Amino acid sequence: MSSVRLSIPEQGAPKSSRGQSRPRRLMPLAVAVVTLLLSPLMAGCLERSTTVGDRYSGSVIVATSPDNPRGAPQLDLPESMMGQVSVTEYKETPEESAAPSGSADRDDRSGDAGNGEEAVTRVGSRASFSDLTAGQFGQLGDIIADAYGDTSLTMDLTAKRSGEVVRFRGDTDLSELIPGRDFVQLTVTFGGPVTATNGDQVGESTVTWTPAPGEPSDFTADATYPDPATAAVSSWSWFVAIVCLIAVLIIARLAYAKRYRGPRPGRPVATNTAPSTLSGEGLSAAADPKASTAPEKS
Repeated sequence: MSSVRLSIPEQGAPKSSRGQSRPRRLMPLAVAVVTLLLSPLMAGCLERSTTVGDRYSGSVIVATSPDNPRGAPQLDLPESMMGQVSVTEYKETPEESAAPSGSADRDDRSGDAGNGEEAVTRVGSRASFSDLTAGQFGQLGDIIADAYGDTSLTMDLTAKRSGEVVRFRGDTDLSELIPGRDFVQLTVTFGGPVTATNGDQVGESTVTWTPAPGEPSDFTADATYPDPATAAVSSWSWFVAIVCLIAVLIIARLAYAKRYRGPRPGRPVATNTAPSTLSGEGLSAAADPKASTAPEKS
C-alpha cells in the first residue's frame, strides 16, 4: 500500500498584495499630519525668536521757557513707534524747577502742573516709551534733536550687547540751547541691573541723564543680564526637538504595526507538511465518491 504526503499551505501566507501597499499609504499620511501639527509651533518659534530681545523703557522731556520765541519743543513720532510711545504736554512750576535735576521726584511731577493759574517756568513735551528695540531706541535721539526745530542740536543713542552686558553709549551737542531756559532729560530703564553709569541711577535698572544746555555731553551705562532672545530660542528649540522625536516614534510604531508579514521576493514560502494516512485506494475513493458507494458483488 502506497502512502502519499500532502502539502498544506501555511495559513499565514498572504492571499493578495493589497496588504503590502497599506503601510506605504499610511506613511505619507502620517508625515502630513505631523507636519500640520508642527507648523503652528514652528511659526510661533520663528515669531518669538525675532521679536524677543533687549528692550528699553523710560521717558524723555524737552522743554523751554514760555517766552522762547521759537516756541515749546514738540516731539514728532514716526508711525512705527506710535503704539510704544505716548506724548503728553509738559509744564514745570517754580517748585519743580527748584528740585535737584535728575531726581526721581522731579521726573514724577513733570506732567501737567495743575490749574492754569499757577506760574509756569518751562513748557514742552514729555514722551514715555516702553519695549523699544535697539533700532527704535537709536531713532529716539534723532526725535529729540528734531524737537527744537531748525537748530544744530544732535543726539546719538546706541545700545549694543556683548555677552551678558548691554553697553549704552550716547552723546549730544546742546551748544545752541541756553542754560536756565532750555531743558532736556532722558530716563532709561534696562532689562537688568545697571553696574556702571555716568548718570543719576534712580533704581536698580533705571538711570536719568540731564545734559547741560550750551555744551556737549555724553551718556554711558552698562547693564548686566542674560540675553532674552537666546533664552527664548533655546527653550523653543528643545520643545520642537522633543515634539519631533515623539512624532518620529509614533510614525515608526505605526510602520512597524502595519508592516508586511508575507514572504519577501526571492525567498521560499514556508510550508507545513503532514503525512497522510490515506492509502492509494482511499485517495481514489475520495476523488470518486460514487465508486465508494457502489455495492459489492458476491
